Amino acid sequence: MIKVLPSNIANLIAAGEVIQRPSSVVKELMENAADANASQITLIVNDSGRTLIQVIDNGCGMDEEEAALCFERHATSKIEKAEDIYNITTYGFRGEALASIASCAEVTLKTKKAGEELGTEIRIAENSIISKCRTATPQGSNFAVRNIFYNLPARRKFLKSDNVEYRQILAEFTRIAIPKPDIEFKFIHNSRQIFHLHAVQNIKQRILQIEGRNIAKDLIDIEADTNVVNIRGFVGRPENAKKIQNNQYLFVNGRFFKSPMLHKSVIKAYANLIPQGYTPSYFIFLDIAPGNMDVNIHPTKTEIKFEDDSIIFEILLAAVKEAIGGNSLSPSIDFDREGAPEIPATPLDYTNIRPPKINYDPLFNPFRDLDNGEPMRRTQQREHSGYDLSMEGKKLFDCRSAEDTAPAGFLKIGSKYLITCAGNELVIIDIARAKERIAYERYLSALENARPAIQQTLFPQTVEVDSASFALLAQMEEKVKEYGFEIRPFGKNSIIVSGLPAAFENQQIDVKESIESLIEALNESHDGPSATPAAEYREKIALAMVKNIKYDRQNITREEAQTVIESILGCKNNSYTPSGRPIMKIIPAEELSEMLKK
Repeated sequence: MIKVLPSNIANLIAAGEVIQRPSSVVKELMENAADANASQITLIVNDSGRTLIQVIDNGCGMDEEEAALCFERHATSKIEKAEDIYNITTYGFRGEALASIASCAEVTLKTKKAGEELGTEIRIAENSIISKCRTATPQGSNFAVRNIFYNLPARRKFLKSDNVEYRQILAEFTRIAIPKPDIEFKFIHNSRQIFHLHAVQNIKQRILQIEGRNIAKDLIDIEADTNVVNIRGFVGRPENAKKIQNNQYLFVNGRFFKSPMLHKSVIKAYANLIPQGYTPSYFIFLDIAPGNMDVNIHPTKTEIKFEDDSIIFEILLAAVKEAIGGNSLSPSIDFDREGAPEIPATPLDYTNIRPPKINYDPLFNPFRDLDNGEPMRRTQQREHSGYDLSMEGKKLFDCRSAEDTAPAGFLKIGSKYLITCAGNELVIIDIARAKERIAYERYLSALENARPAIQQTLFPQTVEVDSASFALLAQMEEKVKEYGFEIRPFGKNSIIVSGLPAAFENQQIDVKESIESLIEALNESHDGPSATPAAEYREKIALAMVKNIKYDRQNITREEAQTVIESILGCKNNSYTPSGRPIMKIIPAEELSEMLKK
């Protein structure tokens, strides 16, 4: 039997489409505030939106009748006739947001229009007005949303951790603040001010306010004007591309949206300029006639259908390529050779050129007993043979019996390899790859057994990160320590790193890249059924960290070389690096015999 659903159930279904989590409430309320021509918008959040989401603006406000009507479904001031749907220039227009919020949370609204002595206060729960009265309040609107999903315990149960929900709220705040540089924004979380963005003259200054000077100064301007779309914005330099990139924004007519197609267009412009798996930052603003796109294909209005999507793809690709090339960031060929001298300018005489002469000592024996002769100088050794015998290379041939597999002495070949023997086998070891495997297993073992020990750095280093990463590090302080890092906030979007995992003691580690690896690990949240298993998660962070070690193979001492040999032979897997590259080559005595047969 077909029935018409009661309004309360219909509203709950609509709420499920529009209000998916606390950040959805933030998005809808802040967009309404911007549509109300506010010059000041304040966002106040407690417990990552679970207990309170409050948005205060100084916009046009509402009178008593409008205040009650705004919570009705499809009540809107943006559309009067059907044609208006195809000429949308505001954030909201369908009139579903406030009705959906009121159906799944407790809402208090205080609002007043300009020129009125008193405003209106309305309290609503489950889409029913509980109370309405006149009250003293500033011009504008003040929405306080409490106890989201209190009447939908199943949905409240499936909210993510406070850290995850907070990051989603921060993302929505940023997406609205960036394209509105003329509005002053404040964001307060748990009584702590996260942002106070004063009104500025342009979008680049707003990006500077949010993301910091280091990121803003490395942006390249892009610009393209066509009869289909006008493009303005900024893209990051290729050398600043990252695996995990938070600064990727697409806006159309001031509205944030997601588009895998246009993202692919940007990435294609960086072909052969950035490593595989890395992505650049970008802040791209499209200006398109409202009639040439449809913003009404998704309840949250984050997906948009364009009439000329393939053309926009090519225009954006060309604009980004031109911006990169104009800043001399990609290879270019200069075809303007007029007036340039020919090379060579004069004919060369090849008759007097002699072939190079190779100087060598036919009596030189790199394996002679150094105790019976004059020790060679280091420069002589390199000149004659390329072998470094300064580490008593003679011991290489003082091998133990076949039953004793312990290494006996070693020989250093150039700056890359160590040669030793164990039993009746010759072992050739790549120094850098061996160090990578040793550091990987030490750090992984520390992660598996307990919180890794922290080694205090001699000189603490300041690292600047983007706003989302800064918030992430601040919110997950305990998790940061569990990975062996000691950091503290320093100013806006900067941290001081004063401790690193002790597993990398005496290693030259890139602190900035290590923090980026840490952020990448923290972004892969444990929450939800799709979370990465714990063992695989630890392996990924360990692998990311060892890639940040800078190995000095030139100045390796005898003691360090001996330690590398002993440590790599004691590793669980000493055949390959964590990324799958071979570490050593083992040549049995029988194979040597075959190699030396005539």
